[in-house]
Amino acid sequence: MRYVHSNGKMASQKVVNILVLTTTLSVCLDYGVTEDGPTVQTQFGTVRGKYVDEGVIFLGLPFAVPPVGELRWKPPEVYNTSWAPAVRDGTLPGPACRQPKCGPTYNDVQHICNRDANRTQSEDCLYLNIFAPKCALNSTVTPLPVLFWIHGGNYRIGTGAALVYDGRFLANKTQTVVVTINYRLGAFGFLVTGEGEDDAKGNFGLLDQLQALAWVQENIGSFGGDKNKVTIFGQSAGSDSVATHMISNKTLGLFKQAIMMSVPFSIPHKSRQEALRLGKYFAQQLNCSPGDMTCLRSKEPAVILDTQNKLNSHIVDPFKPIESFMQWGPSIDYDVVPAPTVDSFAKGNFQKKPFIIGTTLQENVFYVYQAYTKNITSKLKLDEIVATFVQEKAIPILEEYKPQTSQDYRAILSEIATDWIFTCPTRKVARSAGRYRKDVWLYLYDHVWSFKHLWDEWKFCNGHVCHGEDIPFVFQTPLLANLTFTTDEQHMADTIAYHYGNFAHTGDPNIPAHNINSTNNGKPKVVNWPKYGTNGHFYRLNITTPENNLLDNYLHERCDVFDRLNVYN
Repeated sequence: MRYVHSNGKMASQKVVNILVLTTTLSVCLDYGVTEDGPTVQTQFGTVRGKYVDEGVIFLGLPFAVPPVGELRWKPPEVYNTSWAPAVRDGTLPGPACRQPKCGPTYNDVQHICNRDANRTQSEDCLYLNIFAPKCALNSTVTPLPVLFWIHGGNYRIGTGAALVYDGRFLANKTQTVVVTINYRLGAFGFLVTGEGEDDAKGNFGLLDQLQALAWVQENIGSFGGDKNKVTIFGQSAGSDSVATHMISNKTLGLFKQAIMMSVPFSIPHKSRQEALRLGKYFAQQLNCSPGDMTCLRSKEPAVILDTQNKLNSHIVDPFKPIESFMQWGPSIDYDVVPAPTVDSFAKGNFQKKPFIIGTTLQENVFYVYQAYTKNITSKLKLDEIVATFVQEKAIPILEEYKPQTSQDYRAILSEIATDWIFTCPTRKVARSAGRYRKDVWLYLYDHVWSFKHLWDEWKFCNGHVCHGEDIPFVFQTPLLANLTFTTDEQHMADTIAYHYGNFAHTGDPNIPAHNINSTNNGKPKVVNWPKYGTNGHFYRLNITTPENNLLDNYLHERCDVFDRLNVYN
């Protein structure tokens, strides 16, 4: 089935890219929220969004046919339904995809759930959201670059309509059009049952992302965006998706460059056989034969989700226990996912496009303390855990850390796991890419946020720079939750907007773009961010407070050992 391009008839319609506003805008206006929102004419008809102080917002736009009924576990189909004669309401988000958290009673402290009051979830969830600055709908303005966000959440939870991913501040400060999307999650997005014509072949969540990128190519001009300047970016599973698109030929022509935040490179994508074993076990728990798609599609979504949750601790390969940290996700099908990611970059099998990539300082505190809820008081137990994950390679790895006597070895385990899963493979990918193309920038995010209660569900992250702690500073959305940055935090957030905005416009985070308003007072004070490997120096930008700085060859001795042992796949 075609999932990339809309049909030619619709694409040729003259209404594409024609802008219709409720009022004539010849200049950028300062306006607050109004009841009369902006209207845009698309190839599907007219959609009405809403004005906010920072620009315009359009929520809940469908980019594919709802993947329900017989379309469950099939590639997304091109959306081709007219909204006319009605005007589509673009002020409400579409449903989030089915997921285990984010029900109506879930205490959403970090604002990661759907923003509607009921936190609606559905299999009918393939919707995107558009955030644009004040001038974007002015037909005399040059089209703006696009920042295309893919949310994280372990391929199990999340939605592009979450408040934490609201793109109004990022769009305004970078003068870009920000797009956030949904994609199928968990078993709905990644089940593999076989290779038959009607079998579930997996990677549907990635195909949804491709379809959303194709929708942007066809339609973003109507919202003031430039389809030829699309930067895909994401965090965690979202950045794992970005890295996968970088090594795939399926996305050629759909984006220009990329930003990858906290890619868990050392959690491997399943092989086809591993995905099939998981799918077989999943079907058995539903009392279906593995290839009986009629039986599987007859199950209610709640039953699918409940069965998925029961499989969270199921490991299909006892020699790869790390997979328990990402039960559902992409599998290597030699098509959408052609090969292991780190290997692909090392061999030069990736799209030679500019990218920014980086990690947080203490990524794996988040995962280690969830997995091991009690103190690890024995050095022998630490050795045993490390050996469980990397077998005989544990000895040289532990030698690098030389852990001393401790009442709780989880801290050192978190450090090892951060280097193994995030920091060192990220360095390897950056160095590998640098051999083929020099426009790669590496960063380390190192700041403990000032907000109280945001780690209430995971109190062990208080005082640490945990996985995901950089997201509120990229989007600057705590303001929407009645939180405020410190002065230093606002400055740090504005340096991120400055670099990401420059990158979206010019392909270089240091080259200023016209009209970027990353702060309320003009250009922030910034540190020049060298390309990784320039003149033999392996600098990464240390994003921190009170000022960013540069680190040269960060953790190079440890990462050299991980590289030599090749523990990333």
